Amino acid sequence: MCEFDKIRDFLGSEPLKIVENPESLSLEEMFRLFLPDSIPEGELGKQTLLEFLIREYKGETKKYKGETEEARNMFQDLVLINDIMGEEFLPSLISTFRELDKYMRVSGEVLTPDEFINTVQNMVYSYRVRLDAKDLRILNVLKDNLFLAVDQLARTVNMGYTTVFRHKKKLDRCRLRVYARLNYSKIGLSNLLVLVEGHAYVDSPYLLSRHELLGGDPFTIFSIAIPHIALRQVREELAKKFPGVWIWRTHAFESVLSFDFYDVDVKDWNINWDYWAHTLNSMLSKGWDQVIPQKMGKPPSSPEISEKEVITERDLKLIEALMENFEAPIRELSEQVKYGHIAVAKDKARLLERGILEPHLSIDHIGLNEHILLIIESDMDTLYSFVVAIRRLPKAWIYWMRSLRGESYLACWLEVPPGSITPLERVIRWTLRPLARYKLFFRSLQEGSGYPLLKLFDPQTQTWKMDFEILKAYYRRRTNNANY
Repeated sequence: MCEFDKIRDFLGSEPLKIVENPESLSLEEMFRLFLPDSIPEGELGKQTLLEFLIREYKGETKKYKGETEEARNMFQDLVLINDIMGEEFLPSLISTFRELDKYMRVSGEVLTPDEFINTVQNMVYSYRVRLDAKDLRILNVLKDNLFLAVDQLARTVNMGYTTVFRHKKKLDRCRLRVYARLNYSKIGLSNLLVLVEGHAYVDSPYLLSRHELLGGDPFTIFSIAIPHIALRQVREELAKKFPGVWIWRTHAFESVLSFDFYDVDVKDWNINWDYWAHTLNSMLSKGWDQVIPQKMGKPPSSPEISEKEVITERDLKLIEALMENFEAPIRELSEQVKYGHIAVAKDKARLLERGILEPHLSIDHIGLNEHILLIIESDMDTLYSFVVAIRRLPKAWIYWMRSLRGESYLACWLEVPPGSITPLERVIRWTLRPLARYKLFFRSLQEGSGYPLLKLFDPQTQTWKMDFEILKAYYRRRTNNANY
């Protein structure tokens, strides 16, 4: 097979331009024949894309040495997307831009570099893997048994090793993974959620994450970790900087992964909102303890801030490594933290036993593309009844919170199928409004999390630093007051 035919098979498409004797062209020139004119030239367009395609075609792993950081980041994004989508990526990439080219060809326009990058990123956002009955059997076991090896998993689900291995590999494309959440209170820090009207920014090592929200008007919510003793001062500092601000301290966390509403016949989500409304209404009207057995759970207590456990700089190095990649092999962790693998294994087990790190299962790219945040204020029984119903929905992160005045709150991050926000809001309005105050948001932007533990810890005094000069908070625009 000639080189040109190999490229055609590699891309899974036919060239857009026909030339005589294509074998006389360079490799880059041959690849160009398959790319539409709507893709911009230059480093933030065809040049970087061609570098990526040629690297994948040759089976190389070398890094791209582009002239600009933006181009290098774009190249890395392409590599990551290819890892997620596998063999589906390149044909999808080519067809996506060819479809765009049909519409842009009329006006002779070309995508801007930003539009090109956003189009590629949107491919990942909309990408999904269809699950079947065997996938669900495996996932439902892994939810409660995070660390099963493939042979143990095969025995538990009563399937052959090869079958389980093949399905597990398929699920790995969905970023199936165990991640660790840090219980900040165990190491002397308070995890605060701060909601601000308008667009707020925090540039500080205390920042963990930031999200832009739409709830009628724009809002911003960010998560910070601060020493317990600084709670009052931080509240006063943020109140000075932001005209509209709500501050909560989280005291318990729960992650939810449920496939109750996944229809294996059509391999898609099919949430029956009427049934979920009935479930929620039943919980709220009868009380959760009358609907489910007591042994299935109860509302978490909200203990006063307790003395932190003894923590060392070595512990913090390992915690940061595990937060980055909880499933990294012990020897890889050992190289990263610079001490022996036997000690690393013991320290990891100790951090889990002490509840400093809490492992959870997560999976992406299964059709849950709508991101919703609910913040609710009510009594603990009402909040827990709501949580019991939330556990039937596909994916959620639940934060039990107290305001700094002591009121009980709940923050629920939900990942649901597209089109869920309207029926969800309708159910909430019907069932919850008489019993609680709430606000529903749609997330429009998420910025990456950080874990700045080593920057904040003083190993000499075994205490956390608090410097208000580096708690930099900025406010851009105020909107109307929130309704709670």
